Amino acid sequence: MKSNQAGAEGESPAFGGQEVTVMAHCLLNPLTRVKGLEPVAFSPAGPTIQLPCPEALYLGTERWAVTRNQLDIPEHRRFCRSLIVHYADLLEMLAKEGVRVRVVGVAGSPSCGVQTTSFGYAGGRVHEAEHEHVPGRGIFMEELIGELERRGIPFEAEEVGKKRMKESEFGSLPGIEPFMREERDRLE
Repeated sequence: MKSNQAGAEGESPAFGGQEVTVMAHCLLNPLTRVKGLEPVAFSPAGPTIQLPCPEALYLGTERWAVTRNQLDIPEHRRFCRSLIVHYADLLEMLAKEGVRVRVVGVAGSPSCGVQTTSFGYAGGRVHEAEHEHVPGRGIFMEELIGELERRGIPFEAEEVGKKRMKESEFGSLPGIEPFMREERDRLE
């Protein structure tokens, strides 16, 4: 997925043409993933910025798996924005020097999905629960990308991990259609 592509104009000779990879925390530190999840294979090349893990910081390392709809509350969004602000400052300065920004998230993550996230888990008493991977961004990436766009920072965004599913593979979830329609509109 490409967004806000940068042109060659205004690139500084010192950094022009360089790229920085801004990555989800667990891509370098799988210890912050929900217990039982395998690490996602990813080897960045060149300069990198490791974002903080909002789920580990907000819910701890002994958390249960959660879905996007569970994290989509005002307090969690404010928390994510508070984590993002200093990174966005740095990325803004680098972009002004001509550095290309490449954001890499994790497919299916309720926080760091760029093209796919998770939906389900209605809450209640602890029991076996199912969830689905659906088109859309995780909460943290939605806030990060929104901040980059607000500041006019050129970037490209992608996700690694499980491949994006076709919409026809999602099945039907109660109440998911408005969410899917909003995401389709945003991506078009």
